[in-house]
Amino acid sequence: MRSTNINLLATLVLSACVSHNASLAFTPPSRGHIAARPAALIVTSLQIKNNARKSSRAPLLSRNAVATPETAELITEDMETQITYLENGDAVVCARGVCVLADEEVATEELCYLDEDAEGNLVGMTCVESSSSNEEVNALSFEYLWPRALLLGCSLLYGTNFPLGRIMNDALPASATTSGRMLLAFGVLLPFLFKLKPHLGKQAVIGGSFCALGYLSQSIALVDTPAATVAFLGALVVIITPLVSYFVDKAKLGWKDAPQTWIAAILCLMGVAALELGGDGGLGDIGMGDFWSIMQAVGFGVGFFFTEKLMAKEPDQALSLTAVQVGMTAFWGSVWALLDGTGMLGGFGGDHGAWLLDETLRAQYAMPGVFLSGLGDDEVLRTVAIAAVWTGVVTTAINRVGETTGLGKVSSSEASVLLATEPLWAALFAGLFLGESMGPQAILGGALIVAACLTTSVKPQTLQNLFGDGEELSEDGSRSVNSAGLSVQYLSSSQARPSSSTALGSKTE
Repeated sequence: MRSTNINLLATLVLSACVSHNASLAFTPPSRGHIAARPAALIVTSLQIKNNARKSSRAPLLSRNAVATPETAELITEDMETQITYLENGDAVVCARGVCVLADEEVATEELCYLDEDAEGNLVGMTCVESSSSNEEVNALSFEYLWPRALLLGCSLLYGTNFPLGRIMNDALPASATTSGRMLLAFGVLLPFLFKLKPHLGKQAVIGGSFCALGYLSQSIALVDTPAATVAFLGALVVIITPLVSYFVDKAKLGWKDAPQTWIAAILCLMGVAALELGGDGGLGDIGMGDFWSIMQAVGFGVGFFFTEKLMAKEPDQALSLTAVQVGMTAFWGSVWALLDGTGMLGGFGGDHGAWLLDETLRAQYAMPGVFLSGLGDDEVLRTVAIAAVWTGVVTTAINRVGETTGLGKVSSSEASVLLATEPLWAALFAGLFLGESMGPQAILGGALIVAACLTTSVKPQTLQNLFGDGEELSEDGSRSVNSAGLSVQYLSSSQARPSSSTALGSKTE
């Protein structure tokens, strides 16, 4: 009886602390946005679970929650699903299949944390408005400009891959150039591979194989399709990844949950129609190059679905996972080159015959001949060698290092906007390097697809308010599905303060 009374008393004390944010709460010291973090109750040895079910004043928490200065973990429960809102200081920034640790000192809009279920599986993210978002920012300061300029520069460099890929494919077999540049890129990123955590290996290989499908499809498409068209159709990845999330994770993609995905899908369809049906030939203008351009988006979209989840949970593994992606592309590219070079694929991916069986051609096309031939007098081979080194070392390996460096210093929405300019740069360089011109239909189609990419970075509540469907945010904030297929909950800084009971954790139905 004495023990029961003590337990009941402990239950009542804990209930009072929950409702009044009493002195048992621990709030981390003020540092940037941290002052706005939800407090977590320190409950160490109180055995209240059984008695709480019998008491009419049972606490709102479903199990003991522990907070220390190093980590604060809180578990809340709804009727069906338990979600853990982990706020241990490791905020992340995610954009286009890449997640890195956020630099909390310079983040100006929001900081995102992971949502996990009771078994530790990643189920989404909670993005909290940064406490510095309302502070005046000097947009002309070096600290503000350099990460954004770096990401824009990375997008520009990615855009050069398309016209240079077309140049390489005009001179050499697509399989040879793709495998060559990816093997070179893998050699640069190899040191990061040894830092990969073993438990990530299987999922990383799966995601890397789908990314390889994206790269190989892109290379095949560039054999006979304008570089700008390949780039614009590749941007369809912004609707592929949410669709994968819908079928795999049963993510909610209704208008109320993800209006930006619906708008992006409509814009993409209109853009594709303008690109493919705007010519005099109508449906007759659609060829296999267009099919492989869309397969490029499918490969990258599914790959981003796998890799962004891994990087979100292990943001310090971004470059290691990139090394796996490039390594798998180099592997499958080499398999393609072997089959193509021995004539087993016929004219698929170009008509260069069994080039591996010809000693002269093998010396020029295979590694390391594809690079060494650039040292000779043949201007075409020299251009190809330079393009292979550029697309392998600079725009694939070094560019990813730059992207991960700048990404952590901006918000996910800013990064998505800056990286969405890639097809525009591709179209510009295609005009400069290849003399490609875009008609009115192509310009309209490209603009619609880029608009779709920009739309995916808009928060759902903003779009609902724009179309008159917005409702006042509940205490749980608004939840949507981002362009990488992750369920994201948005909380304002006021919702994330200790006075808001729902800020103690994130909930999904």
